[in-house]
Amino acid sequence: MRGPVRLIAALVVATMCAPGTWLRTPISTENPKSIALEQISGRSETGAPGWSVESVWHYSAGPSLRFGGFSALLPAGAGRLRAFSDRGFLFTFVEPDREEELPDRRQIADMPFNDPSLYPILWDIESVTHDSSPEGDYWVGFENTHAIHRYSYKTEPEDVRIIRDDVDWYDNGGLEAMERLSDGRFLIIPERRDEALILESDPVEAWDPQIIPYESAAEGFAVTDLAQLPDGRVLTVMRDVDWGNYPPFAGLLAIVDVPEVGSVKPLAPKVLFRFEGVLPPENYEGLAVSEQKDGRVVVWMISDDNLAAMQRTLLVKLVYDPSAIPDTVKR
Repeated sequence: MRGPVRLIAALVVATMCAPGTWLRTPISTENPKSIALEQISGRSETGAPGWSVESVWHYSAGPSLRFGGFSALLPAGAGRLRAFSDRGFLFTFVEPDREEELPDRRQIADMPFNDPSLYPILWDIESVTHDSSPEGDYWVGFENTHAIHRYSYKTEPEDVRIIRDDVDWYDNGGLEAMERLSDGRFLIIPERRDEALILESDPVEAWDPQIIPYESAAEGFAVTDLAQLPDGRVLTVMRDVDWGNYPPFAGLLAIVDVPEVGSVKPLAPKVLFRFEGVLPPENYEGLAVSEQKDGRVVVWMISDDNLAAMQRTLLVKLVYDPSAIPDTVKR
């Protein structure tokens, strides 16, 4: 019975994570008049050596299709973060624990395209990755119409590749997680698949992926985003259904070594820590990493509220301190 049970669970996740399943009514198509910010918890331990929760914040706004549904997250420079929604909007904001964070610096914008014909087909953003150099490009992955669009660091549209005819993914199960690795390769994990894709360079320029097996870190959990740590390993945030939670989501953070070039070994992340008892239950999807001058690493994580009344847009700040890990448990 395990197969049918897992299939039902996967369908439940897909239904719950479809934008607007429990849509707030009435809903506006205009920018919200204001976006509120509230810190809801402070520092706590995760149970994983070297890892702690610094804080959790709640962003909220009046009902609007232009706020919420955030599925991806990037550092935007100058102490800012940029969240991308599955309705095709950008939310750029100052990290909430900085002194310069002010309400008027919480800004929403449209995802721009050079070709007007792309607007009605490219809207469901699920993944984002970037060249971490100061003026590096970034790449946006879209579901439904499976596509990858490259932008300049100024969010100027550059080029796009539609891969719909090159993959056999479900419409609502494609480019869930994508990371440009430090060696220039791209790692992609499609939703609800047992495979990972590795491309040698920019997938907009050439689509010729190597496909390797993917093994989940925990039964029933699916990857929702990826981010590479400065030490080269890759973090994965993962989600499952848990009817004992409200909203009914379980989550965990896992970690995996980057595959060697040409390797066909399975990509098999290992659990770092589970969110139960550590973070408020939510549909965590976006992940962004920022290395600090003191050697610590800040990991930001944002939740996708699915534009649902029962959910929230939460931003989590995790801190990874390599110096706090005993030598006996270092990699």
